Amino acid sequence: MVNYSYQPIEKQHENMQKWYKPKIDQKLLRTLMKRQDGPGWLNTILYFSLLFITGYIAYLSWGKWWAIPAFFVYGTVYAFSNARWHEYGHRSVFKTRWLNDFFYEISCFIAYFEAVSWRWSHTHHHSRTIHLGVDYEIQVGRPANLVDCFVFEIFGIKRVYFEFKKILLHSLGIITQVALDCVPENQRKRMILTSRIYMAIKILVIIWAFIIESFLPIMFVVLPQMYGSPLLQLTTMLQHGGLKADSWDHRESSRTVILNPIHGWLLYFNMQYHIEHHIFPQVPFYNLPKLHEAIKDQLPKPNYGFIDGMLEMIPAIIKQSKDPQYYYTKKIPA
Repeated sequence: MVNYSYQPIEKQHENMQKWYKPKIDQKLLRTLMKRQDGPGWLNTILYFSLLFITGYIAYLSWGKWWAIPAFFVYGTVYAFSNARWHEYGHRSVFKTRWLNDFFYEISCFIAYFEAVSWRWSHTHHHSRTIHLGVDYEIQVGRPANLVDCFVFEIFGIKRVYFEFKKILLHSLGIITQVALDCVPENQRKRMILTSRIYMAIKILVIIWAFIIESFLPIMFVVLPQMYGSPLLQLTTMLQHGGLKADSWDHRESSRTVILNPIHGWLLYFNMQYHIEHHIFPQVPFYNLPKLHEAIKDQLPKPNYGFIDGMLEMIPAIIKQSKDPQYYYTKKIPA
């Protein structure tokens, strides 16, 4: 990993100015960027209600044959908290800033992302998306490692392992490379404190499981990000998997996929509109479909459905495992 040490806002802004921008009426764009509390509350309440309902059903299933599908469904809903830390982190879900920050902290813990380091590393992801040796959020490397992609990544094993290692080191006051590269020095004390809180909660959950002589607390808090992650990991892989690296045009490095409302809007916070999100990251999730309609004539044709996206992405990743220079070429309107 190339050392991409923390850059001032001016430098990050300079990087953002290099990216391709579509033509759009500025009055419309300002309207689309306006935030409201209502749509954010609707999605948030429905998601956490679904999480609690599936969790309660999983609890009732413990010790029965249907525990496996019940916990898989709960784990799948739990794993999609990944989209929540992301959107709350952009502070675009709610108009009220503290609501974004409140749910960001909760979602980070659920998704197993330490809140401070990921806020700043994600800033760099937007500044230098899929730039090799710079972007810490590259899910499919070059050359692609098929075992990593379709075994360790699918079940979140690699991500959870490295995040646990990072949190453990930070809790001990040892600053990792990603923190040195991305997190401003004045934010590192808070990062260390947050890491210690995360470690303490995980340890307490494990102790609780031993005290009550039940594996349930671990099934509900520690493991869902692994056993429930396959659909989430494949969905996030669609964001950039198999596409061009080191480009300053998000239309080449990102993918938009049209998903059904439950998969896309409820679970994934409309991040399937990923080209649109990267071009205008401050447009709230509920306005991304409108943004897509406004600029779709300047974007590659989206993939229609999860399966259509998989059929495009998986062969491209397999080719990248043999030829790191290969990428799927999206047809960009002239």
